[in-house]
Amino acid sequence: MAKEARGLSVGLSAEERALLGEAFSALRRERGKAWIDACQHADERGKRRPGLRMTGIEEIKRLARRFGTKALHWTESP
Repeated sequence: MAKEARGLSVGLSAEERALLGEAFSALRRERGKAWIDACQHADERGKRRPGLRMTGIEEIKRLARRFGTKALHWTESP
């Protein structure tokens, strides 16, 4: 995976990688908010909560690593 990660980040400046990290983190944040909203909606209707897997957060984190950056949760420090 390390070789693959270097391949995806080749040609990207540090500024571009930082921008990608911010974008992946924003996407993770929005997907997390959508999941929380879906859980609240399900709770209000007495329905089963949706699985976290459906948000694709793990895939977002994996893709971010492939570009040599991180998709941090808002509670995590860079």
